[in-house]
Amino acid sequence: MTDELTPIDQKTVEVGLAPLLLDDTSRRKAYRARKSAFKERKNHPADEAEVVAAGWEVVRRSKRVLLSRRRKPVGEYLEDRFWSLCHDMGYPILNGERFNIEFQREDGSKGRKQIDVFAKDAETVIVAECKAKDVRGRRTLQKDLHETASLQKGIANSIREHFGASFNPKILWLYVTQNVIWSEPDIERAAAFNIRIVTENELQYFEAYIGHVGTAGKYQFLAEFLQGQDIAGLSHKKVPATKGRFGSDVFYSFTITAGHLLKLAFVNHHALNHPEGRPAYQRMVDKRRLRGIGEFITGGGYFPTNILVNFTTPCTFEPLSKTDNTVDGIKFGHLTLPSKFKSAWIIDGQHRLFGFTNLDESYLERPLFVVAFEKMDVAREADLFITINHKQKSVPKDLLVALQADLQMGSDDPDEALGALASFLIRKIAADATSPLFGRLEMPGVPASEEQVLTIPELQKGIRRSGLIGRIVKKARLAGYLSGATDDATIERARKTINGYFAVLEEAVPAKWLAGRSAHVATNPSVRAHLTLMYEGLRYLHGRDKIDPYTAAPAELVTALGAFVAPIAAWLKSASDEQIADKFARKYGEGGVKEYFFGLCDLVAAQFPDFGSEEYRQYKARSSDERIAQAKLDVSDMTSLISTAVIETLKGLYGTDETQSGEKKYWELGIADSNIKESAYKKQQQAKAEKRAPREAYLDIVDFEKIIRQKGNWETLKPIFSIPLRGTPPKAKEYHLDWIKEFNDIRNVAAHSSIYRQLSDDDYEFLAWLKAELYDRCALAGFAP
Repeated sequence: MTDELTPIDQKTVEVGLAPLLLDDTSRRKAYRARKSAFKERKNHPADEAEVVAAGWEVVRRSKRVLLSRRRKPVGEYLEDRFWSLCHDMGYPILNGERFNIEFQREDGSKGRKQIDVFAKDAETVIVAECKAKDVRGRRTLQKDLHETASLQKGIANSIREHFGASFNPKILWLYVTQNVIWSEPDIERAAAFNIRIVTENELQYFEAYIGHVGTAGKYQFLAEFLQGQDIAGLSHKKVPATKGRFGSDVFYSFTITAGHLLKLAFVNHHALNHPEGRPAYQRMVDKRRLRGIGEFITGGGYFPTNILVNFTTPCTFEPLSKTDNTVDGIKFGHLTLPSKFKSAWIIDGQHRLFGFTNLDESYLERPLFVVAFEKMDVAREADLFITINHKQKSVPKDLLVALQADLQMGSDDPDEALGALASFLIRKIAADATSPLFGRLEMPGVPASEEQVLTIPELQKGIRRSGLIGRIVKKARLAGYLSGATDDATIERARKTINGYFAVLEEAVPAKWLAGRSAHVATNPSVRAHLTLMYEGLRYLHGRDKIDPYTAAPAELVTALGAFVAPIAAWLKSASDEQIADKFARKYGEGGVKEYFFGLCDLVAAQFPDFGSEEYRQYKARSSDERIAQAKLDVSDMTSLISTAVIETLKGLYGTDETQSGEKKYWELGIADSNIKESAYKKQQQAKAEKRAPREAYLDIVDFEKIIRQKGNWETLKPIFSIPLRGTPPKAKEYHLDWIKEFNDIRNVAAHSSIYRQLSDDDYEFLAWLKAELYDRCALAGFAP
């Protein structure tokens, strides 16, 4: 699929575009350097220390050469990624390093503008500005957008003059961004200036897609950003066709070359979210399947089955004659094919069509059988896709489930309608570049990044079960706090409130918000738990007449909910990774979501003691009882373990033989303090004779501290019982036995707890820590817990 290029007469050019890469050799060399996320350089091995000190990583050493690399800055790599995408789309002219365009202003003065990415073929030009942040956050682009808009005319004139007066391309003005949270005013400005936005979401999708289909993927890219504009060279193409009806849908049947259809086609992939939230039903193409189909074609194979498409614009059909041109309702004539980008949506057969990509151009002249519908509603498209594919194993079930929910918008069944509304809302948020959740959801068929740990089905479930946009009671749909007068109003009201809520959390702990699963802050269970917390927070405020959530504006709701986010954010800021993991890790399934929600409630309740649902209160009551019972068991087990480890060690050190006094050696020699032995003996004698245990059973916990540190015992018992308190350096002192007193205090409270004397959260936390330390050390010493 080559592009016919007009030779450039550089001598006649008055304004410059330089440097341009015009030959394969220079483009391939630049591609090798730009494609990698790393910069590489060669040095002499003697310079290794200097290279490493400068932040370079040594990759390979030889006697004469030291090869090292360093990760490119975020902004530079974004430029390189988009430049490489243009290369992969087959653009034959690309910019070189430090590319500039000279232009003339309306007043006659000349200027020069550096362009991050420039790409040209015979029909289109891409002019791209790349904007990135090291860490995801908000950035105003108002000044940049106004500057670009003011230069568009001058730059466009320079491009036409440079490549010849007859060159009249479609120019795509693009802002390619990464880690930038767009503001709604900037999005509106970009649209007003005809500047299209390519976020990391779209870039990731097109990288994956073009990696599968090759240079033909350029037409999917152009279709997305030039929708409705004419495709050069395709106008007034007529083909013999038949025209008929399936119910209310008009269809045409004809043949068309693969190359022609590829230029018209658009595939409504589920991975490419549409800002308007329209149903997207196609799964991503399978590269291995495309390769297999390509081999089938080159081996002489052909497809006798129809590719189904939907023409999004009206078609012109000319019957052969006014009489005798209809048989059984089918008319014969000539069809004038559409000639605009994104005018033929593939309903079924994308693999058969794109199997022709990356083959010799001669194969693009092969005919394909097509049945095309005219202006079919997109929901009908999706429904037809389901009808065709619902039994095929190749279609992911979750895609069909999500799609079916989309098609139920406005259903008479209130349960279906509410589920569809939740699905629509999540898809709207997923496509919203202003949202803290943008770029965090997995895209079906596209390899997920470390940050993409959220899924649409799980968040849809979270929205539905939170009650924020409504609930079903006795088969009736009742409004939620975020409901509006219409479904569209609900989606907009809920989008702004949910975005605002999570923006507070994101801004409070940006690094943890972006860390993915490892931070346990922005995961499926956590986001679902926060949605439930939003509902409970509004219910709490509503019940105390602080706010009317049904009528308050989204900004008011976000401000009100900030009171509940604040203690959570404060705790997350101060908590260590281990503390966060202890509280919020390993939350799976519906039970995990509930546990996570209860954990959030614990943090909020510290500031609002009466906060929480009835279910949460019941959980606290149960968990309190269970914690006390478990603490008593743990204290008993640990007391027994301490006693066993000490006494059995003393037996090993001194033996169990009797001394001249008649006492066992381990008792007589291992316990030098006579007061400890006398106290144990008195307690033993006070017990009923039939229930008396050995004397060591009557040793107090605090007695063990003296026994452990006794000369002759310490070196053997030290590895087990010298346990530094958290935050205390191991070498701070010789005897780390302070934990024994704390444990004894907890033991006394657990044994005699009352309404006035109970274990604190710190006590439970200390007990859990000590249990882990003690059990591990005893196990290593051969004393199994």
